[in-house]
Amino acid sequence: MLTNTKAKKAKSTEYDYICYCCKDPYKGKREQADKSKRFCKDACRQAKARSAKKAEKKVSRIEEQFIRWYKSTHGKYVFDYCRDAGTVGVLLGHTTASLFELKSFNDSFYKCHGWNKDEKKSVFHRSHIQAHKGTDGSVGALHPVNLFIGESTPNQEYGNRAVSADAGLKIPASKLKSAWKVSKTDTNKAVAQKIRKLLGAEFTEYLSQSAAIAMNQVNTLAQRIYNRQQKGKAVQELDQRYTKETLETFPLEELQAFDAYQRGEDSVSVFQPELYTRAALCVYLDELERMANTSPSERQRDNCRFMAGLVRVLGMFIAQAENEQGIAHRSFLPLGDMEWKPLAHLNWQQPWGKPAKRLIDADLEFLTKNLTAQCFHALAGADIPQGLLRARLLKRLDVATLVPTVLAPEDWRFKAFGSWDKFIEGLYADAEPVWQALLHTGLCTAEDIEAARTGVLESLHTAIERGRKQYMKLFRQERQGTVHLTWGFKGYPAYLEFPPVVAEPLPLAA
Repeated sequence: MLTNTKAKKAKSTEYDYICYCCKDPYKGKREQADKSKRFCKDACRQAKARSAKKAEKKVSRIEEQFIRWYKSTHGKYVFDYCRDAGTVGVLLGHTTASLFELKSFNDSFYKCHGWNKDEKKSVFHRSHIQAHKGTDGSVGALHPVNLFIGESTPNQEYGNRAVSADAGLKIPASKLKSAWKVSKTDTNKAVAQKIRKLLGAEFTEYLSQSAAIAMNQVNTLAQRIYNRQQKGKAVQELDQRYTKETLETFPLEELQAFDAYQRGEDSVSVFQPELYTRAALCVYLDELERMANTSPSERQRDNCRFMAGLVRVLGMFIAQAENEQGIAHRSFLPLGDMEWKPLAHLNWQQPWGKPAKRLIDADLEFLTKNLTAQCFHALAGADIPQGLLRARLLKRLDVATLVPTVLAPEDWRFKAFGSWDKFIEGLYADAEPVWQALLHTGLCTAEDIEAARTGVLESLHTAIERGRKQYMKLFRQERQGTVHLTWGFKGYPAYLEFPPVVAEPLPLAA
């Protein structure tokens, strides 16, 4: 009887549970009300503990990333834009992907190096398409499809003038909540917290996927000075101890002096790399190509594609010059194994003779300024006179040759390609953008390009022949008044062997 009682008691203390980790059913001998503590075995308990620790570490990293973000240069730009608009609502509709695109756009702006030291102002601006503050209470979105890099002068002239409604992106007044308002006096941290609340999971994922976010110079120096102070690693101690928050309020120049003093140096020496402002046409081509692929307006995409074609042709012509301007535009004509001046200037002012250089320079300056101005209009969403612009270009520029002069490859260069097929592919890859730009503007036909492709192979044939002659000079030996061209010659190296696609020429005469 006693045995039956014990058995019933033991049976009554078994409970049916679902493991919190692996979700398998199991029986437990103790009642556990907290579901998060129900585990079928120790391995599941340990796995859950590791998972919780990993989640805690991820949250910690995101918090650290958030702090670094609102102390970064990119973050400051976002906050300033929000404060000018009076609301963080300018970020409505952002996704994790578009937040990365906005960061990429901002990085591209800084890479323009557009600071004019003489005039103490920026050469380029981050211009918006839809007005920063609309007359109807709307605001221009802080979004890559509503922003472009443009020259400062036309941007200031544009101001907040209205553009077509199909271009850019704006946030209507009806969608702007009072909770998203910010003032000029709000701190970066306060604005950042509102942005975080507005964007929610998309912003958290952006922080999670970002690499270590770089803080701006002020916050980086403040952190460095504070760390030395706290760890006692300064060569010379400052006159007083500062909190990190106080240090972050000092101007950059004062922090640089603090940093130098802590390191025991008498003067501040800040390395300033020599940075060159990108040519306006190079900047505009990048922006035109970006907008041609991302703009919500088909009309704007068409205008940007058209202008990109004209800009490529003009940029190629400028890049032909052996001067400072040519070097600045060299990206339009990147020729690795070729020499090429595909375009010529038409003497439309004096077709009967050679015009004065000042007339040519003035004419090209007019064309460059005109097309550059129209680039800004296309990016701003305005209509452009495509027919007139094409006519102006074709009136001044014409094709000189569609076939580049191929250079015989050097040994190391040929080895980098690995085969003649790859080398020839490289030649076509360099030439194709030039041909397509000329075709786009009507300066040549598809049939002309097909003939030019054959011409490239013929030019390569000529280059190899030239290279062989130079190579043979290494083996010229004169004996008893007779020149022997094959003294020590054991055959041509691989980079001077004719590729299979080019017919083998007759042997060189001795």
